[in-house]
Amino acid sequence: MSNSNHSEPSTPTPLALSQKKETPASTRTPPTGAALAVAAPPRCYALSLPPTVSCTLAIFGLAQDLHIHGTLYGLPVGTQTVIRIRAADHASARELKRHLQQFSDKEDGVTVLGPKTSTPPDYRSPEGRALIGKVKPLETLVVAVPPAHKKVRWSDADLNAFKEAIESEGVLSIAVFQALSKDEELLLPTYFDAAFTVSCCEPDEDFASAYMAAPMVGSLLAATGHKPQIENIRMAGGHIERQCQPCVSSDKLTREMYRMREEGRSMAEISDKLGFDKSTISRRLSALPYHLRRHCI
Repeated sequence: MSNSNHSEPSTPTPLALSQKKETPASTRTPPTGAALAVAAPPRCYALSLPPTVSCTLAIFGLAQDLHIHGTLYGLPVGTQTVIRIRAADHASARELKRHLQQFSDKEDGVTVLGPKTSTPPDYRSPEGRALIGKVKPLETLVVAVPPAHKKVRWSDADLNAFKEAIESEGVLSIAVFQALSKDEELLLPTYFDAAFTVSCCEPDEDFASAYMAAPMVGSLLAATGHKPQIENIRMAGGHIERQCQPCVSSDKLTREMYRMREEGRSMAEISDKLGFDKSTISRRLSALPYHLRRHCI
């Protein structure tokens, strides 16, 4: 080619290389679509829910935050326009479909897929993992993992095989585990980019229930000061209403003391307002993690 800078003019230069040399760096357009998906590494996160937290409510809030705000319990992951949810059973699939219409009524938005079997699948087995299916690059996959039989725990090999089954290039994958033992929870950070534990907590005023999601103790997120998130929940007019914000404690009173201290209130003012001794307030705030209490003691 006449405009090639190759040292051997008689040898044709591949078109892609020629274009790259001739395009100034300042005018290059970042790759989009499929090209971006190929370059994007997979991201894989895990949540651990106790039996006392509704998996349906947790996944509803998860999908809403991903779809609208682009966050996972306060962690920025980018707005997810296409989310595929693999429900644990047919009853929860129907319930999720009904509530998800609140914020996603598009066919290519948030969709719920029920199990391909009449009973909840066992994702520890090759047959169960084969039922998950793959999603396209730039999509999000959320898999609700049914509670496992208590006598047969998740092993390292099980978790590794399960992660490989839900992981794909350019895909954000989230596994929502239910009723794991403490020993099983401790395995999650080994296989997932980040793991969150979810627990019930005292709701704020005017809310029916609440839960707190926190990065697992000892994980990079926890060590770098990522705050737990509280999700207050109530029903209004047949719709789920949520209030999400950083949370310093599962205890409502401690949260109120911390909030007032952050507003600049003195210990005496907080004592007068809440009716507690200053020593009680100081003791509660001192029990918070260092990166929180150092601002308010």
